Amino acid sequence: MAEHLPCPPLFDGCDAGHYTLPDDVLKARDTHVKADAMPYPKPPRNSWETVADTAQATADALRDGTELPDVDRIEQARRDERIYQDALDMMAAVLDTTSRRVREALSAHALDILTGHLRPVLDETWKTYQDAYRVLTEHGEHEPRRLLNAPAKVRKASDTCDLMAGRYEALVAARLSLWVALHIRCEDDPSGKYTFIRNYHELHPTRWLTARTPWHGLTTRQFLDYMASHAGRLWMPTPEEQAKAVQAEADLGNPMKRAAGF
Repeated sequence: MAEHLPCPPLFDGCDAGHYTLPDDVLKARDTHVKADAMPYPKPPRNSWETVADTAQATADALRDGTELPDVDRIEQARRDERIYQDALDMMAAVLDTTSRRVREALSAHALDILTGHLRPVLDETWKTYQDAYRVLTEHGEHEPRRLLNAPAKVRKASDTCDLMAGRYEALVAARLSLWVALHIRCEDDPSGKYTFIRNYHELHPTRWLTARTPWHGLTTRQFLDYMASHAGRLWMPTPEEQAKAVQAEADLGNPMKRAAGF
């Protein structure tokens, strides 16, 4: 992946076929990759080495009575160094420009990426996972290592869960890259509790910030199993939608407001 490319995980998931991205974003990314692949010029000989060589050749010519060397080659060596440095500066500027254009394209399409590209895939992924999880639940076993002799339908459901877990990881990484690199985040939810779980408070009703969630330390598949068995509502909200979720559940679990009738 090209250096200085914003949100690499977002593009990795797209390249892996998990979801699509807007054409403008991909075009800007491809341009940046081409710029990063431009061959660098070969470094010229150091001008100080040319000075030393010319000095030695001049001394030899004076000793031998031969023609003196052309000192213009020193200036040519310095010109070559300047041209080389100019080329490096130019190529760095090209990378900065193409990287900035990628960032601008991502910023311009951020909400579309969330709602039109990542969200539909997440919804489909989560539904597919839940359907496969239901098959495993009906069978009575979820651990892949215990399904070697299970019916083909059950083994297929387990494989589907693995595939969807991998896709979910790609979606989460993509969303987090937008959160970190472009600050596409909800200011009303600084800890990001509702970034991926719509009913976070229902699943983890505590106000202690240091309290570990029931899904702490689980693998992605174990996390999805937990969400499937506890009616977790996974989603891909815009910052505004996330803020509404925070507000909707802001007073849940607050005994003072409950007692006052709120």
